[in-house]
Amino acid sequence: MNTKILEYIIAIAQERTISGAAERFYLTQPVLSRHLRKIEEHLGAPLFLRQKEGMVLTEAGRVFINSAQNILHLESELEHDLRTMREQEKNTLRVYTDYPYTDQLTGYLLPQIREQYKDVHIRVACMKTEEILAFLASGEQGIGILTAAERRVPGLEYVPLYTDAQVVVKPENPEAADTVFMLPASTSLRMRQDRWLMQAGAYFSTIMEVSSFRAALNGVQMEQGCGCILRSMAEQAGLVPCPEIPAAVFQVSAVYNRNMVFRPAALALLQSMISGAGRMSP
Repeated sequence: MNTKILEYIIAIAQERTISGAAERFYLTQPVLSRHLRKIEEHLGAPLFLRQKEGMVLTEAGRVFINSAQNILHLESELEHDLRTMREQEKNTLRVYTDYPYTDQLTGYLLPQIREQYKDVHIRVACMKTEEILAFLASGEQGIGILTAAERRVPGLEYVPLYTDAQVVVKPENPEAADTVFMLPASTSLRMRQDRWLMQAGAYFSTIMEVSSFRAALNGVQMEQGCGCILRSMAEQAGLVPCPEIPAAVFQVSAVYNRNMVFRPAALALLQSMISGAGRMSP
């Protein structure tokens, strides 16, 4: 049933005449009478009694009006919610990272962008590299921060941000040297770690999966095992990388769809990362 019909019937109840309700909607009286008749035939009950004082609701009419008002109220709420959602979508900046930069994005870089663009909603999602590339290639309006973006996808723009390297550092306790802390097996960087260590001929009897490079560094500092961490982190911690395992250099890139309409906040984020002001060190 068209909700406009509900408004017509409510207007008849309020005006108490078909002619008065018809004038409200710029309809002719015969047209509105036909709408009322069809509704009554469909329901199998009269909604109004025609009396001297005008159109008076029947019991069925009162039930109908109450339900019609509820439906129109729900429709109004739905339209408001959808309108709000569309406005938020227009002002939403989506950032996708393939691991493990989520904490650094939310903890340092994005708060600066939020402070500058208070009306922008920023959403960060951690996904696999291939999933991010597929999202962006499909036209998703967002920026990907990738550490494993060797494959070039048509239609995507790749902006190099900076390079870093993974290294292996050992604890002072030699008994813990056969254990290594690595990223979760489901992540893109872990796949790179596995290939890198295999090519280097490095084997460990026990692999401990941790959520971040920082957690791997903590494991080394607690003398619980070796750790695959960033070279920049090893330098900051005063740790010397294992010389027998060459460093695995990788590049951090920002990736976006060439057809993306850059909002000011997205452009500010990209420029901040390129300039190095928001350099992320997991």
